[in-house]
Amino acid sequence: MEYNAFITPSSRRSRFTRVILLIVLSVIFNSCLSGSHIDKELFYIPIGIKGNISILFNCKDGKPKKWKEGKRLYEIPISGVLKTQFKENIGRLSFEEDGIPFKVEKYREYAQFFYVDENYKPIKKINYVPYFGPYYVSYIIKNQINVTGTNNVIGFGNEKEEYSSSDYLLFFGDTLDYKKVDLTNKTKQDWLRIENWDTYDYRNK
Repeated sequence: MEYNAFITPSSRRSRFTRVILLIVLSVIFNSCLSGSHIDKELFYIPIGIKGNISILFNCKDGKPKKWKEGKRLYEIPISGVLKTQFKENIGRLSFEEDGIPFKVEKYREYAQFFYVDENYKPIKKINYVPYFGPYYVSYIIKNQINVTGTNNVIGFGNEKEEYSSSDYLLFFGDTLDYKKVDLTNKTKQDWLRIENWDTYDYRNK
């Protein structure tokens, strides 16, 4: 059997198209691996709020998308619960270097937290401890408010509604009680905050 080695113009175009497609897919794949598709985030939190804060995504009745300096801006209401029209900010950060210090620095590039006044002007930056694990205790600043959590998304709901959220914990002190970071079991107060997310006052409670 003989094979025709002659390449027609159409076959050359087909080969060229496949090469371009592979290049595009490679760029997308490498972009995903590098974590560059994850939006950076700013959290503006009313002063006085402690405990759990939640970002509820894909909410039609939520606040419209808002950006600041190329970062998602989450203006948390006094309930500590924000319903937003943003989609989940999912993805994994890749770390070119190993070690906890590098990972902490990387996460702090992608998420920043501030206490704000009643006009949502930043007053004080909140120290961010990205993980719950004991190896990160050394990153807690003593005798002040710290915040922990990551962009992990969980799903939860009741008989009426279903949500996907990212949750963070604002805590005071020298140590972190990991048992307080309960992201799935919502209390009656949690549901009250969700149902009245734009009016319920969670400060100093």
